[in-house]
This record gives sequence, structure tokens and C-alpha cells, in this order.
Amino acid sequence: MRAVNSKFDSINKKAIKSVFFGALVGTLITIILTIICSLVIVSTGKLPDGALEYISLGLLAVGGYIGGYIGGKIYKSSGLIIGLVTGFIMFFIVLIAGLNSFSGSFSLLIVYKILVLLIFASLGAIIGVNKKEKIKFK
Repeated sequence: MRAVNSKFDSINKKAIKSVFFGALVGTLITIILTIICSLVIVSTGKLPDGALEYISLGLLAVGGYIGGYIGGKIYKSSGLIIGLVTGFIMFFIVLIAGLNSFSGSFSLLIVYKILVLLIFASLGAIIGVNKKEKIKFK
């Protein structure tokens, strides 16, 4: 019975490691892309009305996809579950970071953010699990 418990413990540790590492990398990618986009916006000085929300959703989609992909690559199975948990953790990080600018009203943008993160992180994890390790050239 002891061998079975140690097997499940190592699987759970690997899942936790893959989810948190994927969420960390995805969040850092999102932050780096946000800094780059803000520098471009400041240097051009032009931004259409309402474009900032769409830009932030796009950046979250890219970060969520990369985070899910990395989490799926590390765990190598259960891509949908790993992606959903990675996306939820990334959303929680974004939500905590955005609480300082919270105006007291619930916005539909919050729902869009969680949906984008869950969908793209799941997609990235599924592709990360199913992607072959080596690329072969003929």
C-alpha cells in the first residue's frame, strides 16, 4: 500500500509543479508583452477608443496559451485539466493585481478575462501534451 501512495504523491507534486510553473511563465510573458505594447502606444501616441480592453484580452490570450503549453509539456498528460487550472491561477493573479484599480462595480470584462484565460490555457495545454518531442527533417 505504501508504494501506491508514493506514486500518487509524485504525480500530484508533478501536477502542482507544472501548473504553477506554467502560470508563472504565462503571467511573466503577459507582463512583458504588456510593457512592450505600452511602450509602442506611448511612442505612437495614438490609441483608438476602447482598444485597450481588446489589447489586454489579446495579451492575456497569448500568455494563457504559453502558460498552458508549458504546463502541459511538463506534466505530459491531462492537458485539459492542467490548462484549466493554469488559466484559473493566472486569472487569480491578474485579479489580485487589478484590485488596486477596482472601481467597486462588476464589469463584464472580468468574465471575458476568465473565459479567455481558461480557453487559451486549456488549448495550449492540450497542444503541449499532444506535441511530439522532436521535429524530424527528411
